[in-house]
Amino acid sequence: MPERLPCFSKRIATVTSRHGHIAALFEPNLIEKSLMERSDPKYAAAARFLLDRINYEKTVDRPYDQQTFRLGRMVFLLQCLENPHLSAPVIHIAGTKGKGSVAWLLAEGLRRSGLSTGLYTSPHLEFLEERFVINGQPISPESWVNMLPRLQRAAERCEKSEHGTPTFFELTTALAWILFQHAKTDVNVIEVGLGGRLDSTNVCTPALSMITSISFDHQQQLGDTLAKIASEKAGIIKDEVPVIHGVRAEEARDVIRCVSKSHGSDLWEIGVDFDAQITPNPPPSKSQLEFLRLTNRVLSPSVTNYQLGMLGRHQGDNAALVIAAWQRLIADGWALAPTAVQQSLAETQVPARVEIIQTSPTIIIDSAHNEASIDALLDTLHSYFDVDRRTIIFACSKDKKYREMLRKILPKCDRLILTQYHSNPRFVPVERLEALASELKSVPPRSNAPGSSTGSETELFSAPNIDEAIRFATQHTSKNELLCITGSFFIASEARLRLLKS
Repeated sequence: MPERLPCFSKRIATVTSRHGHIAALFEPNLIEKSLMERSDPKYAAAARFLLDRINYEKTVDRPYDQQTFRLGRMVFLLQCLENPHLSAPVIHIAGTKGKGSVAWLLAEGLRRSGLSTGLYTSPHLEFLEERFVINGQPISPESWVNMLPRLQRAAERCEKSEHGTPTFFELTTALAWILFQHAKTDVNVIEVGLGGRLDSTNVCTPALSMITSISFDHQQQLGDTLAKIASEKAGIIKDEVPVIHGVRAEEARDVIRCVSKSHGSDLWEIGVDFDAQITPNPPPSKSQLEFLRLTNRVLSPSVTNYQLGMLGRHQGDNAALVIAAWQRLIADGWALAPTAVQQSLAETQVPARVEIIQTSPTIIIDSAHNEASIDALLDTLHSYFDVDRRTIIFACSKDKKYREMLRKILPKCDRLILTQYHSNPRFVPVERLEALASELKSVPPRSNAPGSSTGSETELFSAPNIDEAIRFATQHTSKNELLCITGSFFIASEARLRLLKS
């Protein structure tokens, strides 16, 4: 079994003595506490209004169907607000992995090209206003608090109608659109929350629909095959609205082709119409990226070679999507500067996406939370960092394939510290991760190929929370070592709170 770090047993005793109602184990919720602790009582009351609503980001058993995710309710809510989502062109982005990075990179390019740009992403890491970005900066707390009475009046009308009470995500999505309308943005980049077809953002008629990579995630809601998942993601495709996708799996690609054809939508595909080649460079150097125009359907860019600031080979596909989108918008009459997208790719760093928090030793936070994103992270740690030893701190949500994730992680690190987050009841108990990691270490490698391993030499430790895990790791890490915290957006959030405030 993994070695338990100091104070672990005491913490478990404290938790079990309070057992009885699961919510009691997480008082105070760290993320909600950060919202509520701000000194302004008006802010606290506004946050409470939103947090009291059902939050689908905190549940794992909500079916993704028309009964649970009601677009009719979202349409009515926006009608009560006089349809703010129609005030500016929208670029709508869905996908399993990469949609947040693509959204940020594209929004930053549009901003640098002189357009007032709104960006809506989810979830947030610390404060709610991180979801609402205008011209590269999260809005001020006062901005959304002052806008809330308008939203509350619309929510009350919705509650009294046949549509019922709006959810947390519906309210925050509507809030994004009224904030962007108030700011008179020229264009809004909107990231899908879950799926696509029934997502609250899917009430817009975009200028461009984008689908990033597709892999297995949220199978309970979206389906257990790539084709089923792709069908839900392709639900954002609208009649005669151009589509750009970065899907490489043929099973999923076929679905997107079929849906695009049925809507009469012009389709550009990675690996068919465009692609990219990336040459990784260790930080602080930037990777080199060459954009490949594979068919004459894609407008020829004036620049084909770029620097890429975000780490990871997988970011090459994301960058290719952004460049292709840039060329598509130019082809459709948008006046965009080539240098703007160059600057965005070179200088943008999305929080918790292989984010370097500290050097010497190197500390990285990444929000990888499924098998595909763990693969991408592990490849990045191997390709970009020449270090003496790698330590990974891992926590995970119970609706994820954490066994498969641990199987991938164990052979790729020298030390693994297992923990659990406390900002949400979806966590996998650290005792479960302990037992599973010990079991996986004892299983012979599946392959006799050179280098195949289950991680039998990996040191195992466990900690009751991220504070203890980080404290132990940093005390036992030398300058030429690497520490990476990953496995969940929630553990990434808690780690950032801990590290950036220490």
